[in-house]
Amino acid sequence: MPLNLFSRSFSPGKSPPRRSASLSSLRRETDNTGQDLSQDFSKIKLNIGGQNATFEDGEWITGGSRGRTSNREVARLHQQNQTLLEENNLLKLKVELLLDMLTEKSADTLMKDREIARLKSRSGNGQ
Repeated sequence: MPLNLFSRSFSPGKSPPRRSASLSSLRRETDNTGQDLSQDFSKIKLNIGGQNATFEDGEWITGGSRGRTSNREVARLHQQNQTLLEENNLLKLKVELLLDMLTEKSADTLMKDREIARLKSRSGNGQ
């Protein structure tokens, strides 16, 4: 029996009708039949190693017993911390410079006082 590949003898069966939207697994079976279940999952919550995180409004927010902190807040605090560290280093340098200047002036004053005392003792002996 020869096999004809181009014959029209193949005829697929009729596809079954689709389910109605009310029977969809994405719909609730409560009074709010028109409300989508995806609204219940608008906040993604994770707990990994005791750290809680929630995805809200397009950003991850970490939360603990002390409160909630967003990634933007962490970045802002990191920048503020860096600025304060730089300011602290500058202030330390200024204090060091002032102490050096004070030491120099104190040594200069001490040398002048000794010179004055020497000159007084020399002029007192010469009379």
